Amino acid sequence: MPTTATAGAAQAPATDRRSILLVFVGLMTAMLLSALDQTIFSTALPTIVGELDGVDHMLWVTTAYILAATIMMPVYGKLGDLIGRKSLFIGAIALFMAGSVVGGLAQGMTELIVGRAIQGLGGGGLMILSQAIIADIVPARSAAATWASWAACSPSRR
Repeated sequence: MPTTATAGAAQAPATDRRSILLVFVGLMTAMLLSALDQTIFSTALPTIVGELDGVDHMLWVTTAYILAATIMMPVYGKLGDLIGRKSLFIGAIALFMAGSVVGGLAQGMTELIVGRAIQGLGGGGLMILSQAIIADIVPARSAAATWASWAACSPSRR
């Protein structure tokens, strides 16, 4: 009888560090896409709104994204548990990009608001699913050890 595993305990799949690093880089790239979009768009928003003559609807552009992302985060979390996170994450990226295209081709404020709402539907998935995927691939015991070693080396602890 083997002594390395207890009866009934589920073994985590063995994943090498290189695979985890590649997945981590891909997830961070997708999160960077979302963060850069927010940063660049918020800087350019006054100019965009001025071109589309929609100063009175300016707040809806930002609110549409935040509202859609906030509503979709728990939905993505539950769907990720039910149907799997990988395909859902790819779908969130596609939805985010589709919203970018709709917003980029907007000829009026209504189209821009709809485009930002579509982006929010995908952006909510980018944030929550990337965190869930990281939690799936990095064992909790390994994450705790990594965090402890990082905290011990941080400049504020010296």
